[in-house]
Amino acid sequence: MKENLISNLKYLEKNENMTILMAAVTGSHSFGLSSAHSDIDVRFIYVHNDKRTYLSLSQPVEVIHLKQGLYDMEGWDLFKSSRLTVKSNPALFELFQSPIQLVTHPDYFRKMNDLITDSYSKKTLGHHYYRMMTENLQQLAKPMESERKELKTWVQVYRSYLILVYIIQQGSLPPLSVWELLDVVSIDQEMKTRMTRIFKAKQKEECMNINESEKNLSLLKGKSLFLKNEITKLPPGKNMETELNQLIWTILK
Repeated sequence: MKENLISNLKYLEKNENMTILMAAVTGSHSFGLSSAHSDIDVRFIYVHNDKRTYLSLSQPVEVIHLKQGLYDMEGWDLFKSSRLTVKSNPALFELFQSPIQLVTHPDYFRKMNDLITDSYSKKTLGHHYYRMMTENLQQLAKPMESERKELKTWVQVYRSYLILVYIIQQGSLPPLSVWELLDVVSIDQEMKTRMTRIFKAKQKEECMNINESEKNLSLLKGKSLFLKNEITKLPPGKNMETELNQLIWTILK
């Protein structure tokens, strides 16, 4: 799989006249939840080879997208990704946190990783994953179009819940693997058992028991207010603009 992905990325580099600074597999594969039919989501950051692109009246292409079969590849330009970094964007955090790295420009990757670890706003991430959890809970309170959709929604609820609890309990940025999160976070055994069952069902593409879902829904709603209050205590992060500007100028040289 990796060889095919890297080959496609090299094709994009040549076809779009750009250089990929980093690329990784995201989505279910990076969460440890992929099944035989899971899409392979790849996200990457690139810089245009013709630096005049950044000094022209026309704006450079900021997003590149390629979809082929199960492969879904999307890239963000250096400037766009840097603006997302300033805002502690969760998608960018998950890109750098992915355990399946494909391309890493050593100096860029190291500096970005250090910057995200040191300066990202845990409060912003907390709000994001809390919103993801509650919005998916609201969806589960309505009739679902299919059992498969219901299962995937539950995965999003529990994954975001685990990440949120990790940030609150550990005070640091979380791993992406749900299995690693389950090992580290402190939650009651009943909930851990239910999460494990749902995650395994996702991997095997099995349908879950609807009656059990109603119990899960009630359990999560009872914890929602506590989590919301804890998010307000999370640190807001640091300003990264100076460091990011310096990194951009170094790359453009």
